[in-house]
Amino acid sequence: MLRHSKVKSYIILLLALLLVMAPVFSVNGAGGANVSKVQDNELVISTLNDTGSIDDIKVLSHMRVSGNGNVTIQDQSQYKLKSVRNLYGSEKITQKDGALGINFKLGSGEGHQDVYYLAALDKNEISRATMPVSIKVSYFLDGQQIKPSKLAGKSGHLKIVCEVENLTGSKKTLEFKNNKGEMVKSEAMVYTPYVVSLSGWEFDNKKFSAIQAPGVAEESPEGVIVDVQGKTSVSWSVPLVPPKYPAKQYVVLEADAKKIELPSYKIAVIPIVPTTSEIDSLGTVQESFGKLYDAFDKIQGGVGTPAQDATLLNGLNAVKNGLGQVSDGMGSLVEKLTAIRLGLSNPKFDVGTYNSATGTDAKGNTPAVREAITISKNALDEKITPALEGQKKVLTVMEATMGKPGGEVVQPSLSTSLYNDVSFMQGLVKGTPAEDVITKAMAPKIMAMGANLGVLRDGGNLVTAGGSMPFPASINAIAAGVEQISSGLGKANSGVGMIALGLGQIGADGKPVKVMMDGKPGSILYALAYLQESIDGKMVPGIDMLSEGTAKIGDGSSQAKEAITGGLEKMMAAPAIVSALKDNASQANSFLGKPEGAEGTVAYVFQTPEVNTAASAMNYGLGAIVLALIILFAIGRPKSPSQFTEVNKEM
Repeated sequence: MLRHSKVKSYIILLLALLLVMAPVFSVNGAGGANVSKVQDNELVISTLNDTGSIDDIKVLSHMRVSGNGNVTIQDQSQYKLKSVRNLYGSEKITQKDGALGINFKLGSGEGHQDVYYLAALDKNEISRATMPVSIKVSYFLDGQQIKPSKLAGKSGHLKIVCEVENLTGSKKTLEFKNNKGEMVKSEAMVYTPYVVSLSGWEFDNKKFSAIQAPGVAEESPEGVIVDVQGKTSVSWSVPLVPPKYPAKQYVVLEADAKKIELPSYKIAVIPIVPTTSEIDSLGTVQESFGKLYDAFDKIQGGVGTPAQDATLLNGLNAVKNGLGQVSDGMGSLVEKLTAIRLGLSNPKFDVGTYNSATGTDAKGNTPAVREAITISKNALDEKITPALEGQKKVLTVMEATMGKPGGEVVQPSLSTSLYNDVSFMQGLVKGTPAEDVITKAMAPKIMAMGANLGVLRDGGNLVTAGGSMPFPASINAIAAGVEQISSGLGKANSGVGMIALGLGQIGADGKPVKVMMDGKPGSILYALAYLQESIDGKMVPGIDMLSEGTAKIGDGSSQAKEAITGGLEKMMAAPAIVSALKDNASQANSFLGKPEGAEGTVAYVFQTPEVNTAASAMNYGLGAIVLALIILFAIGRPKSPSQFTEVNKEM
């Protein structure tokens, strides 16, 4: 049994040696004895039954007392004990009022004495025993959970899952300096640090193959598999040290098996803060986080708020406001240009039904400039110009009616001229006073009137009583002027039409009609409306989206700062947490109890049931006790090898 357990004992032996190196302090004895040091080291051995519950708890205790004289040490026990046995000494151990009395004979000089005793808890006490770490071992064969007692002799795919959980977490207030050098307090869940060692799980290669011990990041550590001389050994080290490692983890072993037999495996639980050779880069990471925090702070400061000067959001808000003013200005310009456009040409006005008396068309629409020009030109072309032509004809007829000298005088009739008729009358009154009136008064007036009629029609010098004078306002001159006005009005009409066309058409809704030329707005009004629509419909929403995105950058920077601050706080709190872990570990120094004023250490071993058709509870119980004795013998040897043999026989 000892030879079979040798490999298993090495790791547990090393951990136990670390535990017993803890310092102790003085305790005064009675009856003249002087006790300078008391050390109480406990190894709690829990046996798991077929259902995975703890079936039996034994505590292997090593007590070392240093000093001189004879003294009785009272070792406290918080649980009722079924039995207590001094394993290889003759010292008497008594039980009274929940305490064990142990007699020590230290001699006259400074010395020490070791006592190793095994205490078994009463069965009724097991249910209330407080374990700092829970251990649950489950067995599966071909995917179906099975009790270990049912595994013996079976074949198939074996899977063993061991779930471990640190149950010691409690909230503590930590004090430390933050990244600003300020002393702060923070509440954190602090555990007593435990390392679970599942070592030396051996499997006979004749019965087990394809052995695996897979791990899952942040949940389950991967096992170390070693194949030596026909046996495969699997080991795990599971630190249950939050926040570095999860408080709850599990290990998995899988193998193809035939005629299954398994020894009783040992699971050691030791309170310790693991020390590794890992290089501490916390300072560098902390400095990098500080720089990252500063960078996000600058980003957040650059993003700013709409009301904060010299920031991106303030600038975007100013751009948006400016675009709004531009849009408003364009809207006002479109309204004014629309009014101008409608003043230049009214598309609703019907020239053909214009009524000069009302100044409107048949539907009551008033003419704009272009329509007024059209009406004026039509009036010139259709009324004034024909009237002037008629006047010219009338003047020509009147000029012919007046007549001129030089023609043959004939008998007056309706077709003869006035000058012919006056000349005819002059011949009739020749030699009378009437001849003189006709010659000097009537004939010259008729001749002047006939000439003036020609001047009125064609222009020239107008004959008056006082002489002749230029007369530019002839009918021909007026007709020529009217023709020029008509021509000018026609050109003005075309020009106004071009202006109206350039400004653009107005729809029935009073808005510019869409006109595109070569893919671009084809009128001023539509271009302005298009630009305003682009500002209101695209640029302003674009600015809003840009502002929203920028605000998200600012919010993201703020959140990043908070996260970095939290990370920095955790980094700054790390030494305080480590200190609290070490303090908790130092206080995890007893299971049963210890003498007043003594220093103590405690470790735990959980052992699984042996899977063997011939196995019994006594077999694996004895194996655990023998293994524990090996650990304690490394601390203090018995007086003679024969005593160890005798103890084995008794057990």
